[in-house]
Amino acid sequence: MKELFKQWLSKRARMPGVLACGVRFPDKTSITQSWSPDFSAQNLEHAWRCASDAFQVLKIDFFPHEHVRWVYEKAFLYSTKREDGTCLGIFTAKDPQAFDADRIEGLLAEFRALGNAAPK
Repeated sequence: MKELFKQWLSKRARMPGVLACGVRFPDKTSITQSWSPDFSAQNLEHAWRCASDAFQVLKIDFFPHEHVRWVYEKAFLYSTKREDGTCLGIFTAKDPQAFDADRIEGLLAEFRALGNAAPK
């Protein structure tokens, strides 16, 4: 299954305004891609762990949490978690004109469905 996510990420996530992205698996391993020098592999690994942990807290508190968006000083982090515990994180530019928010939302939904149907 990891190979499916790796292929999907390399084919689908590279788009205007996306600075970095990654998948964190329940076994605490990750696949990370960055197109910005501001996002080191080490920092991204930390971000994926924190996002995964946040989903655990949201679940415990019975807060609806299909996907979330964190707002940082210079970027947005969109994230979703699948039923199997695998998480996707996508950092975008903070300028909403720099990326297509509908495409990001589509990626989140597509990620959640991976393995259940053939990816587009």
